[in-house]
Amino acid sequence: MKQPMIDVAYEVLKETNKELVFIDLFNAVCDRNELTESQKEDRIAQFYTDLSLDGRFVCMDNNSWDIKSRHRYEEVRKANLADILIDDEMIIEE
Repeated sequence: MKQPMIDVAYEVLKETNKELVFIDLFNAVCDRNELTESQKEDRIAQFYTDLSLDGRFVCMDNNSWDIKSRHRYEEVRKANLADILIDDEMIIEE
């Protein structure tokens, strides 16, 4: 039986021991679960949502993802604040 994608993502990041850009992480997870192109298209949005909501993961700069426990609180907070500021600037420009 195939593992849940979010658990495979945790294993991939643990094994690589470094941050991965979202699409590289997604492709690694899909390769391990042997998903077809059609299955990939159907699951990419849900995978991103799961990754965002799972407390084990953190989004760093440039949409790179890693295991949260490998980073100090200050690093995580700084990366998240930068994202918020960018989002706010985009809203103001509109």
